[in-house]
Amino acid sequence: MLIKRRHLAVAAALLLIAVCALIVFVQASGSAGLTRPAAFLLSALAIVWLADLWRRRIDTDEHLNNAKLIVESMPGLGWATDAMGKFVYVNPSVVEYVGKRTDEFNETGRTGLEAVHPDDAERVTEAWLTSMRTGTSFQSIHRIRRADGEYRWFQAYGRPHFDAQGDILGWFGTTIDVDEKKRAEQRLAESERQLRTLIDTMPVMIWCGSPSGEPIYQNPKTLEYLGATFEEIKENNFGVVHPDDAEGFQSAWADCVERKTSLSLICRLRYKDGTHRWNRIDAAPLLGEDGEIIEWYGTNVDIEELHQTQEELRSNAERLRLMLDTLPAFVWCASPEGQPTYFNEPLMKYSGVTLEELRGVDGSGFAPMISSLVHPADAPFLRDRFEQSFKSGEPIALKYRHRLADGNYHLVDCRARVLRDRQSRLFQWYGVIVDVEDEAQAQAQLQKAQHQLELATRAASLSELSASIAHELNQPLVAVTTNSSATAQWLSATPPNIDRAKSSAKKAADAASDAAEVISRIKALFRQSGGAKYPGDINEVILEACTLLRERIAGSKCDLQTHLEPNLPNATFDKGLILQVVVNLIQNAMDAMATLNGAVRLLDIRSRFVNGKILVDVRDSGVGLQDAEKIFEPFYTTKHNGMGIGLSICRSIVGAHAGTLWASPSEPSGTVFTFALPLSGG
Repeated sequence: MLIKRRHLAVAAALLLIAVCALIVFVQASGSAGLTRPAAFLLSALAIVWLADLWRRRIDTDEHLNNAKLIVESMPGLGWATDAMGKFVYVNPSVVEYVGKRTDEFNETGRTGLEAVHPDDAERVTEAWLTSMRTGTSFQSIHRIRRADGEYRWFQAYGRPHFDAQGDILGWFGTTIDVDEKKRAEQRLAESERQLRTLIDTMPVMIWCGSPSGEPIYQNPKTLEYLGATFEEIKENNFGVVHPDDAEGFQSAWADCVERKTSLSLICRLRYKDGTHRWNRIDAAPLLGEDGEIIEWYGTNVDIEELHQTQEELRSNAERLRLMLDTLPAFVWCASPEGQPTYFNEPLMKYSGVTLEELRGVDGSGFAPMISSLVHPADAPFLRDRFEQSFKSGEPIALKYRHRLADGNYHLVDCRARVLRDRQSRLFQWYGVIVDVEDEAQAQAQLQKAQHQLELATRAASLSELSASIAHELNQPLVAVTTNSSATAQWLSATPPNIDRAKSSAKKAADAASDAAEVISRIKALFRQSGGAKYPGDINEVILEACTLLRERIAGSKCDLQTHLEPNLPNATFDKGLILQVVVNLIQNAMDAMATLNGAVRLLDIRSRFVNGKILVDVRDSGVGLQDAEKIFEPFYTTKHNGMGIGLSICRSIVGAHAGTLWASPSEPSGTVFTFALPLSGG
């Protein structure tokens, strides 16, 4: 039993049994002595020893079977080698993963390293040889090729087994799949690397602080911006703050540390060139489960340009407000829905109300303003027009009577346009209100004066027409007198000549009708009513003007030619006013040819229909004009005794009929005056 090796012990036990059996069989049974009993005793002891060895062998095999079952059932790759590193056992997981049996691992002489990734082989080999040389445990994380060629990460553990003398008998180990863990660690490391790169390269100053606020990290951008090292900043953290802002910064920071709340403030920090620039500082604490601060994380953003821009915008806004408050106009703004958002100071003083009163208690748009500031007669139209524009975005341009602070009403001109965003949506209404009361009164006075001037012009024209009028009236009046006398004579004859008397009386009546017609035409030319416009034939007006001026035309030795387009559409006009225009143009044409000696004096009057309008041309063959536009200016004249208002009034009359009057050169000489009138209903 002192023999430690089992096969030697079995051999010794069998030898002892054989020797004892030989002694028992050789010695006679009847011989005396102790040899035979001793042989029996030794034989029995040998049998007991052999049985014990057998029992131990069975126990050992059972333990080995149990151990093998455990090793083969474990999820990792189990293996064992001899003292030289050759594999003596690999569990089925190894065979299944690598695709090799135990004997195949030793064929290449590399003890299975051919399954290790080439990039890891040298490192694993060095670690394995070191462990074999020093007898220390083996540990390595490397990639092992699977049977299908894919590599996965494994963590290998190996421990040496020593004999009683301390010599290595072999190695036992396991290799555990850590691929997911390794890849997770790689992803985490990559994320950390990317995060570090991002923090170090992003154009924002990032820093971390301890729970008390002391710096523990400053990214390179921060150090570069401040022009200081981390140690310098840590030594005097608040030294980079502008002296005027330092006290407020420290107070705000201490308050946030105490209350464990985020920090957000704007202050000036020292730049690397020694100047101070405005920065926005934001920081937030990382709190633990117990609510205590673990670390502070913050950013600094240089807003110097933004701050300057904001200051400039504030200054511009103030200048704009002052400008709007000093403008001689009333400015207002409104939301896209029509809710007033701004009224300048002059508008509120002019109206005697505040912006809040104009908005209304319930914010009901322009309704309160219209109700309180617009004349009741203008309010419905104004309300409808505003609502239509606020819906469609159409510009606003209208006049209405606005109530002043003293309760009186003035006529104002209101104009507004909407500003649209990039998507063409209504963004903001901008409007202006201008008091035009004085202008309206002045316009009324001007119209009155112009009307009186027209009457004066007609009266002035009367002197020029007097000879023609006298001749026109003289002929029918002489005929009336002559025929009346003849009638009396025929009735006084014996016997009375009734037929001849009737004929003379009829001639007298016809002459009286001619005189009445002349007087009617004169009354139409110089009537004072004006303003009544009816559809009419422009050719009739031209012929009537020629009839009125017939004697003067004949006396001026002018060759009158008329080319009147037949069947012209009707135009809407005041016959008396348009007759005055035609008469004035004909008289001017005759005056322009009065200085021609021996040359042909051609007076050509035409009417035509062009592009939806009635056009009338009065053409002369005079010397022409130097400035075809200046002659329409009031009091400008080329005549020695002219007033210079005739053509100005003519243009005003035509303009009042929505028409135009202009002058142009005539070929080969002279001037043509043309006026155009729209059609009836046009």
